[in-house]
Amino acid sequence: MTNCEKFLDHFSQYCQVYFPAIKNTQRNNRSSFEELTRIMLNWAENHIGENWQKVLADGYLHFLMDVNRSQIEYERRGNYLNKSYDDVFKRVYNNSEFMELYHWGVFVSTFAWEHHIKIYELYRNSFLPYLNPEGGCLLDLGSGSGIWSFLTTYFSPQWISQGIDISEKSVELSTKMALSSGFNTKVTFKTYDALKYQGNKKYNAAISCFLMEHLEKPQLLLQNMASNLETKGYAFITAALTAAEIDHISEFHRESEIVLMAEEAGFRVISMYSAAPPSHPDSYRFLPRSLALILQKRKNDIW
Repeated sequence: MTNCEKFLDHFSQYCQVYFPAIKNTQRNNRSSFEELTRIMLNWAENHIGENWQKVLADGYLHFLMDVNRSQIEYERRGNYLNKSYDDVFKRVYNNSEFMELYHWGVFVSTFAWEHHIKIYELYRNSFLPYLNPEGGCLLDLGSGSGIWSFLTTYFSPQWISQGIDISEKSVELSTKMALSSGFNTKVTFKTYDALKYQGNKKYNAAISCFLMEHLEKPQLLLQNMASNLETKGYAFITAALTAAEIDHISEFHRESEIVLMAEEAGFRVISMYSAAPPSHPDSYRFLPRSLALILQKRKNDIW
């Protein structure tokens, strides 16, 4: 039995309410789903040990219930609950127990959510080919679980990655996974503010996935990324639009808001994809979306 089959078997028994949605993701995106689960669940098993299925399922259920509650509250209120970093730091980022569950919930959502699979496909098919096959240095701002650093160095083995995250717990967990999965010579993580980090040299490429909505001034992330990136270097950015979570602060309504921020920070847009859950009710005001951009740092005002 493959790890994918083991995970789905556990989920079918203990998470029956949410199991059909994951099966639909697998059925509709079989190639990408099975590729991701083959890679990611092997890493999770190596890191967690024999009860890895339960740890992942518990984290995902905790994360999903919070997402659902937050979105319902968002529909009722008409705006995000939290407006500042201070509002969420103690309750979320500095809460070790919460971050443990959150870490694995976000990890599973990478392959469990169908619209996240679409984001992965853009990354896999359109961003990775821009990376120099001879190698380079990647900057991962807001690295979280570290999954995008791991995937990049897995598919592009000549590359190394520096992950930056403000959560000590996230850095601890991702560092341990790098060691257990054999990436510790390629991927390192550091506790630091992604808006202020400055490397000793320019990076060849950059990634920041689902950080902008967590920030009070998200444009500062793109500006700092551009300052750390070499001219004409490529970046992969994702952001959540009208998608409420306990730690989301900046509320984006239109995809163009992110595009304008990227252009003002010194990037041009190479490619863009906006994905939404396939079963979201039409009666709702807000459609939770995941936006992905492939960017290139401009050398002048035009390109």
